[in-house]
Amino acid sequence: MHDFSTPTTMNAIQKTMFGLLSAAVLTLGSCNIKPPVILPPLPLSDVEPYFNEATEVQTIDTSYYQVKDAEGNVIGTVLLSAPYSEPVKGYNGPTPLLIALDAKGCIKNVVLKDNHETPRFAERVAAGGLYQAWDGLTVDEALDKPVDAISGATYTSNGVKNSLVVRLEAYQRQLKKDYSATKPSFWQRLFMPKGR
Repeated sequence: MHDFSTPTTMNAIQKTMFGLLSAAVLTLGSCNIKPPVILPPLPLSDVEPYFNEATEVQTIDTSYYQVKDAEGNVIGTVLLSAPYSEPVKGYNGPTPLLIALDAKGCIKNVVLKDNHETPRFAERVAAGGLYQAWDGLTVDEALDKPVDAISGATYTSNGVKNSLVVRLEAYQRQLKKDYSATKPSFWQRLFMPKGR
């Protein structure tokens, strides 16, 4: 019978455990696991311009907002492109959008939120009708529709278009309850708790 309480044996066990733990930490650290997006509450005043009969805004599964009327009926959905589209840049940075969908899931409004774009470029994009290019389309139709950039505001236009695409694709995954763009790696599956 081996005596595991000797200093030499304890030292060897500690080194082995430290090595295994270090390898696990390094492996998990390189898995690029992203924390879930937690949306802040959306004030009713932010959706009233797009939904006149709105009386309540409810966050759904930390992913998007449902807009309800006084009877509790869902009258629309609101998607915010941030933080999903933060890597997407216009001329001077991110181009955050509010995307309003009607009760049937068709795009009702696309609005550029607070941003750092040069005002004249943002005005050109609005005057060129880019935000209306997706009005009345379903999410699938909007993703399939080729939309040209507005001349003289190409970077801002492309930022808006790409922000919209990134957010609509994320919304499709959220509806399917597939929150990641890629499947978990072998190591993520190995170390993820069951049932997640």
